[in-house]
Amino acid sequence: MLFERRISKSAISQLEVRQKKYISSLETPKNVRLHYIEETNNNNQHHSKISSPPSPPLSPHLQKYKTSTQESTITTDNINQIPTISKHSKLLVTAIVFNDSLIYFGIFFIETTTTTTTASTVNVSAYWSFDNTTDDSYGVYNGLLINNPLFTTATATNLPYVGNGQALTFTSGSSQSFAVSSPFFNLSYTSFTFEAWIYYSTTTSDRGIFGQCQCSTCTNQCLYLIMRNNRLYVDFTSNYLSGSTAITTTYWYHIAFVYNYETRQQILYLNGVQDAIKSNAQPYQGQNGSIHIGSAQTYSTTCYYQSYIDNVALTTRAKSSVEILRDASLMAYYSFDSPNPTVDSGPNGLDGISSNTATVSGRVNQAMRFLGSSSSYFRAYGLYQVPYGIIISKPFSMALWINPSSLYNIAIIQMFSSTISLFSCETLLGIYSSSGSTTSGQIIVHNFNNYASYLTGPFVTQNIWTHISLTYSVTNGYTLYVNGVLFGSTGTVSYVQSSTLAYLYIGYTLSCSGNAVTSSYQGYIDELYIYNRELSQTDVTSLANP
Repeated sequence: MLFERRISKSAISQLEVRQKKYISSLETPKNVRLHYIEETNNNNQHHSKISSPPSPPLSPHLQKYKTSTQESTITTDNINQIPTISKHSKLLVTAIVFNDSLIYFGIFFIETTTTTTTASTVNVSAYWSFDNTTDDSYGVYNGLLINNPLFTTATATNLPYVGNGQALTFTSGSSQSFAVSSPFFNLSYTSFTFEAWIYYSTTTSDRGIFGQCQCSTCTNQCLYLIMRNNRLYVDFTSNYLSGSTAITTTYWYHIAFVYNYETRQQILYLNGVQDAIKSNAQPYQGQNGSIHIGSAQTYSTTCYYQSYIDNVALTTRAKSSVEILRDASLMAYYSFDSPNPTVDSGPNGLDGISSNTATVSGRVNQAMRFLGSSSSYFRAYGLYQVPYGIIISKPFSMALWINPSSLYNIAIIQMFSSTISLFSCETLLGIYSSSGSTTSGQIIVHNFNNYASYLTGPFVTQNIWTHISLTYSVTNGYTLYVNGVLFGSTGTVSYVQSSTLAYLYIGYTLSCSGNAVTSSYQGYIDELYIYNRELSQTDVTSLANP
């Protein structure tokens, strides 16, 4: 007698890249001989079909900043259980032996097992720089402008926040937005992370930032991220999370939303810091709909953004809090490594230039060597909240390794406004020698009024690697760390603003008005980090011990 279970076929995922079959086993009595006649039904066997054209080459800063999980490659960190059926019939013939006689009872059982196939997802990513283009930097999810939002002026000296390229300007009264309709960006039943820089002014109206909607009234089928009551607010429709921080200042903000499919969590971040979290959040389930930036549908209403949006990133992976903080706060990172020693290896692509320098063995991999003349320098442009930048009273930090050949009144880091003149610059970090010696000098912070400085640090040793971290906040002023050890703080002080994006120079040494440090840096520099936040002791310790 044959018994067969009929089980309906489940939906098959778009990309099924791996199958595992788990077959149950039967415990066999010692006096029973089992003979299996195995029949396999292949009607429901599914094979991976992943075909995509080769990705276009990324810009250098995107190549350097790719996460450990490569885009558009198979990964196993996001496994979804997809029920499928594998009919596996086993014809069981039993024979029981009594003494030397063999008695057959015949065929009496067929086992049909149901298996579960696990399919790993493919991480899909898009990045819209809005640098006078609507194209995705990966060349796949290219978009269109709706009702003519404008790009900021390429020659502007006060925009955008990251100081590289342009941003997109939205006017809510004109119902402007940016849309990607094809190909469909599938965010359903998966983890994903959305990030952007927004320039925000307080308002009583909802401001749409990002959305994708299949059914505006259906639970979990309409995704929107907006500003509501001057707070971040995200909803899958009847499945929402509201931020805890009310924005009160017109400024640039880094925002991020993470949905973690594995933990069923929604997480909002503001400037790299977790702002709100919700557990037991069901996944977004929309199976179609265009991506919208600068607008979002909330039930029967579409709300639009007002002002600038820049550097939008979307990926089907739940980024960690460490990654989000890095994206939000690391303004630039120069490793000075070959083959591109002036490339910014951080998230923003603020590549520098150098003149009459050399790449040599450094403290970490390679370093940049400076000759001690004004023609030997490294320069980077586009820093927002630093001395001679756009604005005052905002935190920042810089950290680097130095190995000076000379210690006589040398400038390590100088800051300039966009005009680069001796009346709009300062020596932020230098070495001062009161005795005139080239082999003995102390670190100084913010040299002004001839030999005065905000902070005079310890002596440094010639031809020895020394790690320096300099942080700033309104409360603590400048704080200096040497080789990871706290030296001291100034207390409350301010720095000069120019209302333009700032230049950073190493080795150039223009005699800034009132400065006594006038010699060009001679020696080696390595691992320069620039942040828009005040680093903690833990951060500094980590940087000083690579």
